[in-house]
Amino acid sequence: MKHICHLIISVFFLTLLAGSVQAQDHQGLYMKLDFLSVERHEINDFMDDIENVLKPVNQARIDAETLKYWYIYKVLYPGSRQTNHNFVTVSICSAICAFENIADHIGEVLSEAELENLLDRYNEIMTPKFAELWRINNSVLRNEDSKPSRYFMLDNMNVNPGSEYTYQMMEDENAKPIHEYRMENGNMEGWELYQLILPRGDEYGYNFATGNFYTHLRDLEFHFTEEIIRQSSPDVDVTAFIENVESIRDLVRSEVYELIDYAVVD
Repeated sequence: MKHICHLIISVFFLTLLAGSVQAQDHQGLYMKLDFLSVERHEINDFMDDIENVLKPVNQARIDAETLKYWYIYKVLYPGSRQTNHNFVTVSICSAICAFENIADHIGEVLSEAELENLLDRYNEIMTPKFAELWRINNSVLRNEDSKPSRYFMLDNMNVNPGSEYTYQMMEDENAKPIHEYRMENGNMEGWELYQLILPRGDEYGYNFATGNFYTHLRDLEFHFTEEIIRQSSPDVDVTAFIENVESIRDLVRSEVYELIDYAVVD
C-alpha cells in the first residue's frame, strides 16, 4: 500500500512539474527586432559572421545574464514585394536597458582581445535597415526547451486608437484558446502577442503583432479558419467573432521566417 501511495504522489508531482514546464512563456519580457539587408553576393560571408561574430557576442550577453534569448532568421516569405530586408534577429530580455551598452554588459565575460576583435565587426554588421522594440503581452508555448521552432510567422496589426484594451482582451480571451487548441493537436508550437513600444506614431503603420511558431510549413495553411474556431470554441458565434476582429484591427503585413541559428542559456 505504501508503495502505491508513493507511486501516486510521485506521479502527482511529475504531473505538476510537466504542467509548470508547459506553462513557461515569455510574457512580460521585451523583444527587439533588427531587420537586416544582406546583398546576395555577401550571404556566404554573412553566414560565417553569424557563426564567428553575432552568435559569440550574443552568447556572451546571455552568459552575462543581460539577455535571455537570441535568434536569427532568414526571411522566407516577405510581407510585400518591396520588402528590403532578408534577415531578422530577435533579442529577448527582461529589461529594456539590456539593449544598451553591449560592450559594458559583456566586459566581464569576454577577454579584452575578444572584445576588440568582435565588437567592431559586430557593430558593423548590426546596422539594420530598421529596428523595433516590443513588449510581449501574452505568450503560450508547447515547450520551453533550448531550441526554438523552425518557422516564425509575424503578423503586424494596426489597432484602432482607443481600442487597444479591447483588442488585448479579444486576443487573451478569444484568440488564445484557439491557438492552444491547435497546439494540443500538434499543429502549432507557440503563440505570442506583442505591443509596439518604439517606434511609435500613427504614421508608422502598426502597433501590435502576433507571433506564431511552427515546426512544419504545412500548418500555416490552416492558420485561423472558421472550422478551427468552431472546433476549438463550439459556443462562439463565428460570424460575430470575425466581424468583431475586423472592426478592431487591420492585418497590415504578414511575414514568415526560417530559423538559422540561436543562442540560449547553456
